[in-house]
Amino acid sequence: MNRLPMARLSGAIALGLLCCGGSGLHAQPATAAAQGQAQDQDAATASATGVNSPRKKAAKAGDKQVKDLSSVTVTGIRASVEKAQDIKYDADTFVDSLSATDIGALPDRSVTETLSRIPGVTIDHFLSQGDPEHFSAEGNGVQVRGLTQVRSELNGRDIFSANGGHALSFQDVPSELMSGVDVYKNQTAEMIEGGLGGTVNLRTFMPFDFQGQKIAASASENYGDFSKKYKPSASVLYSNRWNTSLGEMGFLVDIADSRLTTRTDGLFVRPFFKNAAGTWVPRGADWRTLQYSRKRDGYYLAYQWRPSENLDLFATAFQSKYHEVWDEDAIFVSNDPTQVVVDASQPSQINGGVFQSGRLTQPGGVPMGTDIRASDSHSKTTDFSTGMKWRLGDYTDLSSSLQFVKATTNSLDSTVALGTNVPYIDVALNGSNPPRIGVDTGFTGDPANYYWGFTMDHQNQNYAKELAWRADIDHRFSSGFVQGVKTGVRVTNRYADNIDTGYNWMPVFQPWMQYWALPGGVPLPGLDLNGTVNRSLVHLDTFKNFYKGGAGVPGAFYAPVLSTALGYPGSYAAIHDAAIPYYSCCYANPYQPTLLDAAHTNVQHEKTYAVYAMLDFGVDDANLSGNIGVRGVRTRNAAQGFLVYPNQALAPYLGAGQSTPVNARNEYTDVLPSLNLKWEFSPGWVTRFAFSKAIARPDFSQMQAYQILNAAVVSGYTPPPGTTTLPIDKLTLTGSSNSNPYLTPMKANQFDLSLEWYFDQDRGGMAWINLFHKGISDYFRNESRFVTYPGVDGNNYQYLITRPVNVGKATIDGAEIGWNQFFDFLPVKGFGMSANYTYIRSRTHVPNDTTAVPIDTDGSTYGNLPADGLSRDSLNVAGFYEHGPWQIRLAYNWRSQYLLSIGPNGYNGTDNNIPWKLPVFADAYGQLDGSIFYAFNEHMKLGLEMNNLNNAEQRTIMYQNASGKHTTSWYVNDTRYALTLRVAF
Repeated sequence: MNRLPMARLSGAIALGLLCCGGSGLHAQPATAAAQGQAQDQDAATASATGVNSPRKKAAKAGDKQVKDLSSVTVTGIRASVEKAQDIKYDADTFVDSLSATDIGALPDRSVTETLSRIPGVTIDHFLSQGDPEHFSAEGNGVQVRGLTQVRSELNGRDIFSANGGHALSFQDVPSELMSGVDVYKNQTAEMIEGGLGGTVNLRTFMPFDFQGQKIAASASENYGDFSKKYKPSASVLYSNRWNTSLGEMGFLVDIADSRLTTRTDGLFVRPFFKNAAGTWVPRGADWRTLQYSRKRDGYYLAYQWRPSENLDLFATAFQSKYHEVWDEDAIFVSNDPTQVVVDASQPSQINGGVFQSGRLTQPGGVPMGTDIRASDSHSKTTDFSTGMKWRLGDYTDLSSSLQFVKATTNSLDSTVALGTNVPYIDVALNGSNPPRIGVDTGFTGDPANYYWGFTMDHQNQNYAKELAWRADIDHRFSSGFVQGVKTGVRVTNRYADNIDTGYNWMPVFQPWMQYWALPGGVPLPGLDLNGTVNRSLVHLDTFKNFYKGGAGVPGAFYAPVLSTALGYPGSYAAIHDAAIPYYSCCYANPYQPTLLDAAHTNVQHEKTYAVYAMLDFGVDDANLSGNIGVRGVRTRNAAQGFLVYPNQALAPYLGAGQSTPVNARNEYTDVLPSLNLKWEFSPGWVTRFAFSKAIARPDFSQMQAYQILNAAVVSGYTPPPGTTTLPIDKLTLTGSSNSNPYLTPMKANQFDLSLEWYFDQDRGGMAWINLFHKGISDYFRNESRFVTYPGVDGNNYQYLITRPVNVGKATIDGAEIGWNQFFDFLPVKGFGMSANYTYIRSRTHVPNDTTAVPIDTDGSTYGNLPADGLSRDSLNVAGFYEHGPWQIRLAYNWRSQYLLSIGPNGYNGTDNNIPWKLPVFADAYGQLDGSIFYAFNEHMKLGLEMNNLNNAEQRTIMYQNASGKHTTSWYVNDTRYALTLRVAF
């Protein structure tokens, strides 16, 4: 089964985690003893990564034979492809990888983009999941086989962001620090639990990965053709190892700084409503421009020490810092959609009762808003890890590691908006192409036609930390069917304190405030409120080069300047306080900033205790190997929060609006069996089978202990005059919450079956098909159930509480097909190709989310919708050319349509007494990227890296019943270029 030439292995940098802490193939043996020691290190590497390689089996048998590991070095694209092939072939379970042989040379500018190249992995191109109104150039929201419940690891250990969950925001991590990325689709008993879709392991370099001193650096100048801005990126690595009187030591330092600026323009056609004439007419149309900048810094230190041939120790420190700033100029409709009519005096087109083009207007003009929205977010994740591996003779290894992780996130999302009532909006739909939109530019260009509309702030202050310890014993047998036994324990203690204020919208002046809070029959107050708050705080936004010239500029509008949004809370106070003299009632109070109080605070404390046992088995003569094991984990969670009692004057026995502390405790145990089989039934032909049970714990944001109780008089009942107390049967007791501290994990029984053909083993040639099935239970869904709470009188009362619960089942079935090959048989050498396709089908048996039931604007309902975030089809195709000094790569990534959200912002409301929520889908999206490098010598190469060469357009689609489905938004973004210099010594 040892199919891979050892000479070739020397060209592949480290595949796994040496000494539980890093990867490395030690290829610098100077003596026979050192060579034997190097092979022991190979065994340690294989064991730490969980691969059952021929090298691992040799170590299990105590084979100390000398092997030459230093004859050939393979680098570049070919080495990356071959290394990924090695990992796939050798793995104990189902795994796909991308590796970088050049320092800082993953094929994309972000880890998120890199992950999208792996079969079964998709990303969406929006700043946050479920938000169809804000595009993301580098992508977001990693899904594995259609599931967002993905475990994140750094060198096989926990890594996370302070984002209210358990996982890492992959865009936070510098790709320049990574040596590779592994995605595990199934699991073994020794793998840490928590990945329902899969596990993503980010690998870094270790000092013993290199034969001696290694110095490498890269520098890039990034340019976006839409933002018209240049931003630098740079990374530097230094590594060395020494033989000392205390043993061999190695030290590595890696630093990266990456910056990027992009611009996105978007157009929107809003939901359709049936007007009095029986015509389906859109609420309106609007547009926006978003400027995005991010700065990503990474620092990594690694130390390895081998005091003797039987003992290895390591220590690492990793820190990633991410600063994201974006600001948006948005023009949006804020009108009553039931009042919109088609101006009969202007040309229009109606097909089948559905508006196609014409002039939209309404009595008094169409209310629109013009805002400046700014988001400023800082995230930091720091990891300190240390560990050891002790070889107790030829057959037994003892390893242990200790880790501390700390993460913080602080962000402000701030919006300040003006309002205006435009006379009309001209709209011409153009199918899937961007619409033509127009307004009265004379009207919108006059600042006298505007008023101060509203402010809205949203703040996050999150802190999380974890201490984790694990210990493992691995014993190998020299012969027999049972080849090894491994067992271990792991203990974690995680604490999270997350503050999320939500979006706090506060009006300044709105048309609906007239005749009660503001005088009626007169225009709303203008921009000049006082000496501070006046038209000096606004500017005329002309939307220069809008949509890259691919759509006409709808019109120039006045909007607040950026400093008014970033000036929170002082700028908010100035605006609201300046409006006080104009109110006739209700809002004449000094502005109070949003409090970061207990109502917005979510404190979580989670402890886990895990133990596992795993047996490796095999029949060498039959080329059959595998493992069977079980993992048991006990989870204890404590959430601190508050219960808020009703404030119903007619039910004093229930409470008077007071709050009481809540300490919610939740404990559960999961038993997770696993079985993996691998059979090489013919040379180069491998079939695998895997079964395992997986869990995904609820995010901390889903487990906040905060519940507000409400009591209302039964609908239709009028209390008699003089009533002071109502009996309980005359009251409706309810409550709603977005969280539930008693949630338990989602679970999945998962199966994989594959056929793999390694037809050109020395040139990366392989093809495979992988069939998979996931049976998922205990989904998280909002559902209404009766829950008992005490009253202040000491009695218990039942409230109908709507909150997330574990309910329902789903199945996910699919197939992954892939092929890699270099075409060395061609007369022109150096060409290669990689392609993979994933098909996914899901079926759900989950009750409708009671807070997100899709309802059309006419009150009609929808049939079954697919699971959100799940594309049926996804595809990656890459072509390579590598010969002599040239390296050229073109890569195309595509995914089919998928459900983004039900009733997101802009696609929900209550009109005609109908609480409508529309399903919004992301349309199919494909992006072409590429790179070209020229190596001047073995130490230096210069290249151009390119993203979005096809100027891809992201569209979203809103589904409506009678009016049909329509493209509702269009986005264009930069084509990005990076001139990159890499040096290595």
